[in-house]
Amino acid sequence: MADCILIRLKNMSPLHIGTGKENYDFAAASLQSDTLSAALAAMKAQKGDKENLKEFLASFTVSSAFPYIGNRYFMPKPMGRINVEITDGDEYIAKKKIKKLKFIEWGLWKELIAGKKLCVKEKQLQGNFLLTNNNDGYHEYPYRLQVNQRVAVPLDEGKDSEPFFFEWTYFHEDAGLFCLLQAPVALQDELIALFRQLGESGIGTDKSVGGGRFEVEAEDFLLPKVVGADSALLLSLYLPTEEELSKLQLKDSCYELLLRNGYMAGSSETDFMHLRKKSVYMFNVGSMFKTVEPLHGKVVDLRPEWNDGRLHPAYRSGKPFTILIKQPGL
Repeated sequence: MADCILIRLKNMSPLHIGTGKENYDFAAASLQSDTLSAALAAMKAQKGDKENLKEFLASFTVSSAFPYIGNRYFMPKPMGRINVEITDGDEYIAKKKIKKLKFIEWGLWKELIAGKKLCVKEKQLQGNFLLTNNNDGYHEYPYRLQVNQRVAVPLDEGKDSEPFFFEWTYFHEDAGLFCLLQAPVALQDELIALFRQLGESGIGTDKSVGGGRFEVEAEDFLLPKVVGADSALLLSLYLPTEEELSKLQLKDSCYELLLRNGYMAGSSETDFMHLRKKSVYMFNVGSMFKTVEPLHGKVVDLRPEWNDGRLHPAYRSGKPFTILIKQPGL
């Protein structure tokens, strides 16, 4: 029986995910889980269903989005040292390449999280990707980054136009992003419909000119079950409850904190778009905790302090999407 749903975002138009700062010349490195879940809640609100959005966000978990191309899927590299040996090439150069890795192809990733040692060739390390062995060594990247120059034209007469730079992520025609979704059966069809609505609307910056649009495919998916698992690996962002902190055994864990903030840019009231949300730190994708106990996380309201009843809540989900793994003895 499938334990989650794989949501494939395909035929993606150029994408720019903001960093929460007033710059466009570089984008956020990932489409994170809290951005996806908040966008689904916004789609629900657009349909007129604005009640109980916090409870809605608490009813499901979604992973961050990871790249795929064709039938090749890439998962996030666990943090810390990974048990990978390069069987050819210069050892020093190979170690530097391993440090740069962000994504590991599905087949190798399954072996790694099962506690096995990976023996690979240097040609399998391509940029930020660790690939399964391909005899011809050819690898098409799922996406490329490109910075374009644009011009901001002021509305007020007499002011000069100002050039600025804008980074887009362009996807290969057979590539895109995917995420994993866990939800009660009764809620799954609604969530898939909201993903499709989001694809028509777009996600990220410059949706009004077609940015961040996609089509959706959904299928049942079975996560690997690791024998002898001793740790939990994050496939999403995670904001623990106070009671959960003691479970995480942080001294024996490997993790990274990521600051989440930004503007109220999605507000329907233009008066509020310049307001900054409250900030919160979450555990980042790839963090590993020395526990096999269930983790639940929480949903928080990052609505800024502003004395206006029209200002709506700004919910962010810190509910974790985890998979139990076995850490190798290095």
